[in-house]
Amino acid sequence: MANFKTASEAIDWINGARWKGEKRGLENTRALLERLEHPERAIGRIVHVAGTNGKGSVSAFIASALMETGARVGLFTSPYLCRFNERIVLNGQPISDDLLLSAASKVYDAATDLHLQGISATTFELLTATACVCYAAAHTDYAVMEVGMGGRLDATNALPTSVSVIARIGLDHMQSLGETVELIAAEKAGIMRSGVPAVVMPQEPGIMEVFSSIAKQVGAPYYVSDLPRLTAADEKGCAFVCALPDGTSISQRINMPGLFQADNACLALTALSVLGIDTAKAQKGVSEAFWAGRLDKRGNVLIDCAHNPQGATALKEYLDRFFAGRRKVLLTGMMRDKQLEACAAIFSGFADKVVTTQVDWPRAIPSIELKQFYSEDAVSEPDLSRAFELAKALAGEDGLVICAGSVYLAGAVLTLLNENQFSLKKNVQNQ
Repeated sequence: MANFKTASEAIDWINGARWKGEKRGLENTRALLERLEHPERAIGRIVHVAGTNGKGSVSAFIASALMETGARVGLFTSPYLCRFNERIVLNGQPISDDLLLSAASKVYDAATDLHLQGISATTFELLTATACVCYAAAHTDYAVMEVGMGGRLDATNALPTSVSVIARIGLDHMQSLGETVELIAAEKAGIMRSGVPAVVMPQEPGIMEVFSSIAKQVGAPYYVSDLPRLTAADEKGCAFVCALPDGTSISQRINMPGLFQADNACLALTALSVLGIDTAKAQKGVSEAFWAGRLDKRGNVLIDCAHNPQGATALKEYLDRFFAGRRKVLLTGMMRDKQLEACAAIFSGFADKVVTTQVDWPRAIPSIELKQFYSEDAVSEPDLSRAFELAKALAGEDGLVICAGSVYLAGAVLTLLNENQFSLKKNVQNQ
């Protein structure tokens, strides 16, 4: 039996499997769920969300909308910003330490038994199983499950789903998913199932050909979300018009910054329509959705999780549109396995000054090495707290500090600001 005394001990055990587990397709996850007596069958309808960029925002839009119906809703995402518990959200709030401890203890017992049989689960497989146990205990009506990486072989793909949702595709995790967007799209489309509606975002022709071909092969009803027509935009969000699968045209305001969020919201609204969710309630939930760390402005600090060229480009476009002429200092720290040179080229296009730093994470590139991708006047400061203070000083009272390059950096800066309380809903009246 598990002898965890605290949630922290359970978290350490889950994270420790990163170096001990052995990924073998979906076999480990299926074995875990079977040993746990299939909690995934007791968590209501599952919305499965994949994509390179935007899948977290899409998941947040959908979960917020489902909560508006009065349903009990789970939201499973990764990685977290500030607290591990943020990965397993229940009704808009991270699960309690007590629920995490209880669920992880059950998963520990099942995983230990399987280990004796030669099956060693990975961290994400253990985490997926833990989320299922939590949601089963909470009797959720819906669980929005975000893919960890890829789709076809991701642990979440062992779960029964009611709708498959795929956001924008880009070049990321190429060593695992493929060197082209078409290969990556095929991996993401691996979440499509026979008879299960698949809802995808419109994008370049090669990607759409992959999506439609795989949907046809597996027998998945296939929907492409509409292209939103923008009617208004500001630094806090935008408004647009789009059509739903039934032909209904709706007007929608969202309060997540960035024009690209209109595409994400339209995808979410399409998936909700396919699920049969009341349109008015879906729209209200989507308008109130909030996803921290994404073009997230706190005073004169803008925090963004952009960590690939696609995200970096979206960040630059946002800054060019709404903050042109304002001094900008980039504070950046990245993981070594990302497209460092490509991101640096885009970040340099808006930064008047650059401070490189590093977060406490095994894959983080040292700040002195990251500095080499920027101009000679970039500054390296490995201590994040000192780097943040330096960036603020360089920006001055009227400047803007842009924190970008990693989800882990975003979370660390939110913690430094003491603004690390998770929330899935934005109080629109107080904007």
